[in-house]
Amino acid sequence: MTTTPEQSAPITWQPRHQLDQPAVALDANGRLNKSILLQALCGAFNFPDYFGDNWDAAYDLLLDHVDQLSEPALWRFSIEDASEVDEADLADWIQLMMDVCTYANAREIQVRVEIYGDALACGVGSLGFTTDSPERQ
Repeated sequence: MTTTPEQSAPITWQPRHQLDQPAVALDANGRLNKSILLQALCGAFNFPDYFGDNWDAAYDLLLDHVDQLSEPALWRFSIEDASEVDEADLADWIQLMMDVCTYANAREIQVRVEIYGDALACGVGSLGFTTDSPERQ
């Protein structure tokens, strides 16, 4: 899950076909929504049994994970191109990742997120992000 990053942008989108490393699937059974996103984070980061299945709890546990990092980290996620994506839930997840990266940066810990999938099909274009990097324009 955690590998050493090579670039400095906090979140980048890559075409799904370029994925050549293990990545956490953000979708399941052709769907992506809040519940599936939280389950993916829970499994990838080994959240404890008391995880509250909400964005705030995920944020707190991800910050705990960042606090344990001793070197820069690269977190890879994937979305199947054909998945039905809840754009609002994906936007919330992206904001969560941006907030975690900001927290890490403030502590001089580099955390980068790579998302492999068709950004436009996932609704990223309508969220005000580009396919190169989902930083707000």
